[in-house]
Amino acid sequence: MDWPPANKHRTPELLFGRIALELGFITREQLAECVTIQNSMLPPRKRIGEIMMECGYLSAEQLAEVLQVQQQNMSAYGRYGEARLQDSVMGRIIVRMGYATEEQVNEALRIQALREERGVFCRLGEIMVEKEFMTVQQVIAVLKQQRKELMLCPGCGKRYNVAGYDSRRRYRCKYCGEELVFPAELESPQADTTIFYSEDAEQ
Repeated sequence: MDWPPANKHRTPELLFGRIALELGFITREQLAECVTIQNSMLPPRKRIGEIMMECGYLSAEQLAEVLQVQQQNMSAYGRYGEARLQDSVMGRIIVRMGYATEEQVNEALRIQALREERGVFCRLGEIMVEKEFMTVQQVIAVLKQQRKELMLCPGCGKRYNVAGYDSRRRYRCKYCGEELVFPAELESPQADTTIFYSEDAEQ
């Protein structure tokens, strides 16, 4: 089974591990190892971040960054909670890669929040391209840093953001069952929905 479980990340410990993984600070194997260590402890157990630091997998600066993203997202779960978590992580990677400034990312996140209040939800990458803060190619490069790929259903035309993409697997559309393919051209980073880790994938 892939770790962390895609639909069970709302507890603080699982959310912390998920964020550290998506920021690229640790590997899935390192996360699983730290969870095993934590589970073997008698109460009161150490926090997962503390164990990661003791194992040398996380620096103090990285710990602080994960905690900041975690704090922003702990109370933000609603209809678009998962997307907001991913966009918070994406924003930090964008700044780290030098594709945009923190001010530009924050402006895009404010636009996202305003649109959500009106019942329209747009992903951060879409807004960054729309505002000409980034190119489509730069957004795709950031997604690849997160092991995400944009794929298309040739049957119904739905666009997918495939998280934890594995080239050994085949991914099928949640709506019509067709096997997903890579689009010939990408004019926009827009996606209709997300597939997490090995969800809806075949060996």
